[in-house]
Amino acid sequence: MRLAHLVLFAAATIASLSAGAAPQSNEGIVEVRPARVSKVYLEPEMKERMQSTYRLDDGRMLRVTGNARKLFADLGDGKTEIVHVGGHRFEALGQDFHLRFADDNYADTVVVGSAASSRVASAQR
Repeated sequence: MRLAHLVLFAAATIASLSAGAAPQSNEGIVEVRPARVSKVYLEPEMKERMQSTYRLDDGRMLRVTGNARKLFADLGDGKTEIVHVGGHRFEALGQDFHLRFADDNYADTVVVGSAASSRVASAQR
């Protein structure tokens, strides 16, 4: 009797596994969704310290500006909103770069990175 139950269980398991392995009707289409960035409170004093123009090692200029409670970064291709994600780190919304400012009171140094490279360029005011 136990052997019959074991055989039935094994058959049901194999059937469910093979049904799960059936090809999907999406025809190989992969849906990619951008990661959601959760904003962290940005102190007004910190916002003021970050705003400046930074000369990057690769010759570009990074301009960090702000209005109201938002900060924007411009690497020469237009302003992009950046959000504070903790510490002195910021993520660009809709763009592939992030900023990490020096962990001091003056924010003299910034490191710009992307998904492809963790350190694209660093700069000082």
